[in-house]
Amino acid sequence: MTPDLEKEGVVASTSSKTAPEIPKENLKGAYKKQKGPRRNKRKGKGKENWNRSYPQQYRISKLEPSDMDSVFDVARSLMELTAKEQERMKRTFPGK
Repeated sequence: MTPDLEKEGVVASTSSKTAPEIPKENLKGAYKKQKGPRRNKRKGKGKENWNRSYPQQYRISKLEPSDMDSVFDVARSLMELTAKEQERMKRTFPGK
């Protein structure tokens, strides 16, 4: 064997050398570098962690019971139709 052929990865079958190294760019995503332990990143984050990325107005833990009452009042007022609207609904949907 000439030294040139050994550089290219061509090896005689009698040689004890292992298979030639495949460059990583040829693998196309088959090889993924493994990440080390990530324990230290998680330290000190409690149960409320999912809440952290939410915008302030959507956070469940921030709502007080009084806030919920006002929310329900708005919902009730939206659900109650005026007499005129009910009459219009009866005309447009007679089956209901």
